[in-house]
Amino acid sequence: MAAESLLRAVLRRKVEFLRHVRQRRAQPYSTKPPTAGEQIPTAGNVPNLPFWQRLGPLTRAAFAYARAQRKRPYTTQVATSLVIYLFSDISAQRMGGGDYDPKRTVRSLIIGSICSIPSFKWTLWLSNSFNYSSRILSLGTKVVVNQICFTPIFNSYFFGMQAFLAGESWNNIVERIRVTVPVSFVNSWKLWPAVTAISFTFIPMEYRSLFAGVVAVGWQTYLSFLNRKAEDGKKIEQPAPALTLAAKAVEAPVQTLDSPPVTIMAAPYLRTRPALSAALRPLAPKPRLQSFPRRPNSTTTTTPTTTTTATPTEPTKAAAAADPSIVPRRLKLSAYAAALATVLGVGYYYATDTRASAHQYLVPPLLRTIIPDAEEAHHVGTAALKSLYEFGLHIRERVPEYPNGPLSVNVFGKQLLNPIGISAGLDKDAEIPDPLFALGAGVVEVGGCTPFPQEGNPKPRVFRIPTVDGLINRYGLNSRGADAMATRLRERLRKFARSVGLSENQVLNEDGTDGIPPGSLHPGRLLCVQIAKNKKTDEKDVNAVIRDYVYCVDKLAPYADVLVVNVSSPNTPGLRDLQATEPLTKLLSAVVDAAQATKRKNKPRVMVKVSPDEDDDTQMEGVVEAVWNSGVDGVIVGNTTKRRTGIVPQGVKLIGDEPEILHEDGGFSGPALFERTVSLVGRYRKMLDGYALKNEADKSAAQKVLFATGGITNGEQALKVLNAGASVAMVYTGMVYGGSGTITRIKTEMKEKLAVKSA
Repeated sequence: MAAESLLRAVLRRKVEFLRHVRQRRAQPYSTKPPTAGEQIPTAGNVPNLPFWQRLGPLTRAAFAYARAQRKRPYTTQVATSLVIYLFSDISAQRMGGGDYDPKRTVRSLIIGSICSIPSFKWTLWLSNSFNYSSRILSLGTKVVVNQICFTPIFNSYFFGMQAFLAGESWNNIVERIRVTVPVSFVNSWKLWPAVTAISFTFIPMEYRSLFAGVVAVGWQTYLSFLNRKAEDGKKIEQPAPALTLAAKAVEAPVQTLDSPPVTIMAAPYLRTRPALSAALRPLAPKPRLQSFPRRPNSTTTTTPTTTTTATPTEPTKAAAAADPSIVPRRLKLSAYAAALATVLGVGYYYATDTRASAHQYLVPPLLRTIIPDAEEAHHVGTAALKSLYEFGLHIRERVPEYPNGPLSVNVFGKQLLNPIGISAGLDKDAEIPDPLFALGAGVVEVGGCTPFPQEGNPKPRVFRIPTVDGLINRYGLNSRGADAMATRLRERLRKFARSVGLSENQVLNEDGTDGIPPGSLHPGRLLCVQIAKNKKTDEKDVNAVIRDYVYCVDKLAPYADVLVVNVSSPNTPGLRDLQATEPLTKLLSAVVDAAQATKRKNKPRVMVKVSPDEDDDTQMEGVVEAVWNSGVDGVIVGNTTKRRTGIVPQGVKLIGDEPEILHEDGGFSGPALFERTVSLVGRYRKMLDGYALKNEADKSAAQKVLFATGGITNGEQALKVLNAGASVAMVYTGMVYGGSGTITRIKTEMKEKLAVKSA
């Protein structure tokens, strides 16, 4: 414990000092004389920079590498890997003692370029995982996971690809892996645990690749050397200077079949050396070692007059030239490799693009068939999006968007790339905001989040009605609580800050981020966080309700661009009673005041989410009055509905158990709500603007913003709600049935409609 406390104290002082140095460098030079209380810098009070920052050209080169790493991480990783593999292969070939073979270098460069990005992704994932309160436990877990999971897979890939690119058969490739991987895996424990621990303890994120690369030159030299000896089928003598970096060899005297006792690298390799020599040299004479009958370890060619004996290690160029099948076989392997690479590349590009039709016509029905329970399918989809994003295999929109593009819209003073959003409920616990942004959404709403964890209503609580593309849910605001969500959002923000070389406070205050919102962390996009009260909180006790919402604001406001006050969920008893004018005004005023107290340069905006069932003029006017009196910035019109009239279109017949499901308790969502949504948006737009004129509201007050949600499934419907007065059109059920490409498809249809009108 004492050592751990000392280590924490040292690291804390180091971080504070580096942050102080960075802040001083960020301040512009001033010629003003120092004011009272400011210390004039002298030789005695200016702090000394660390040694590594006073190395002149080396320091500048390191800073340039860090900038490149932050700006173009993938390009930098590929370039770094190419340099590492180039030097390691040259070193291994020089150490082998033979002539330089450029083909080996080319193979090494191909192997390094392919594995550079996955290795980088693995390092990022390991950096952001297993971060416990105990630093020692975190480092120990990272080291063990890296050694057990990454090292054998990488070594198998390295040796297997070396053999594959050399044109070996599949049996020889397997044999190469079987012989070399155990030796390298055992020896890696002597070096890489220390490298991993030092990297995650002392090396900043942007320099970890550089640090690991310096060590990896020696390690890759060792692997290349081991691979070359396995290729040649020769015994490996102890190379003292080169293997000291990787690992000390295991010395064991072994009697070979054709030589006196020698000291070689490892017993496992020795035992398989004769068999490996034959397996990896298909063009050479192939001796067989059998117990009975035993043949000599040589190949004998008998002529009428002479007998010639060739050992397995002698050159076999004549035999290769005599075998006319070797060239076609290698050409076939090359063709197979090229075809496989093409198929994998095209398949990856197609599967990760939101425009792929499989995301609309294949994945959703297949998921409904495999997983009949709608809630379980929801969890599976969320987990898949999260896992794929962590490894860079996530579905993404590849259509470029620009701040002044045809769909760009100004919301709360921010220029959004597009006016399409994803409603709350899809990401209840803020686990996948970034994968959802990658799908092309301009706004993502996470939640709803309650102050303290609650389970929600009993299961089953989500039901599909595929005939009308509808859902009924009675989740009951199941939530892990505001503290858990705040922890996830803060860790997300810290990860972003590290990636751009800024502090957490700088990102929160948009200092040096070019105006990137601190909630979404994506330019031209907004993150909304929906908050609600706990089910057990008495809705009649307005003060208790206010405490619930304010608690959520205190925890979540720093990491949200917009806070959404949910008073419209149909699955929490008494929640919609809060839409009455007086309690709603008190609640919204308290939330606005708490949001304004957020320690951030630009305070989060506040919106209220209202029910589509409270559509009486008197009820709507009460909501409008509360919105203006409390200072709320806008309204999200729409939620699930308790009503069941008009859900099934004329001429459509429900099948199976759908008629019974339609009458399950809970809120319905689906395309049937669209007409009601358009009507409500138009009425709220008229009432909000009319209230300002009627009551002579502050002329400087901005127009209240409207978001619309409910039944939107295509571009034409999105344009209708936008033309009715909304600034953002949000989808939820449309993505459940339309798949991951729904946002892209809606925006494409909108662009086509706008192009036709402007023509």
